[in-house]
Amino acid sequence: MSNLTASGSSHHGDLKNALLQAGEQLLAEKGIAAVSLRDVARAAGVSHTAPYRHFRNKADLLRVLALIGFVRLNGEFAEARGSEKFGPERQLVAAAVGYVRFAMANPEMFRLMFGGLVLTDGDAEYMVASRAVLACLEDIMRAGIAVGVFRDRDASELALVAWTSMHGLVSLLMSGAMGVRAADRDQSGKLVRVVMQHVIFGLSR
Repeated sequence: MSNLTASGSSHHGDLKNALLQAGEQLLAEKGIAAVSLRDVARAAGVSHTAPYRHFRNKADLLRVLALIGFVRLNGEFAEARGSEKFGPERQLVAAAVGYVRFAMANPEMFRLMFGGLVLTDGDAEYMVASRAVLACLEDIMRAGIAVGVFRDRDASELALVAWTSMHGLVSLLMSGAMGVRAADRDQSGKLVRVVMQHVIFGLSR
């Protein structure tokens, strides 16, 4: 996974990373439709055939870009989950804040990850990374059930309630329906905390 940084050196001695950086920049600036192997090659300053050394086609490139997104998002969740000073309720709120902030800071990446556009081709690494969000939420729920702060129900069901709430809020924020700018981290953070407090109330015993 260490070669999927897409944000380090773009020296052409590391062609794959240079192409990923170019692809991520195109994605962020122009959207998914603008990401093609030819355009990525042009942005990276290499020949139009160079991307084929690492990617079979556009779908292959998009899958790797989405994988990078999941790795970063999972890092946000791991940070929320990793602090022992947080109880399950606070871990859940921290995870939700990280989820929404990631989405608002990387809207096109987020759309790629969750827009049903990625062909997984049975990529085991991708499948694990893309399912890690739910797995982390399930861990939080199990911890909360164990200490008696969440209902004694199937942890996967409770995790799904939390995830759909988080994702629904992201959709509303990204659509502009909430009147909150993407750069307004304080306001979006307040909204997340309000929503998650109500989710936690519903999940509590």
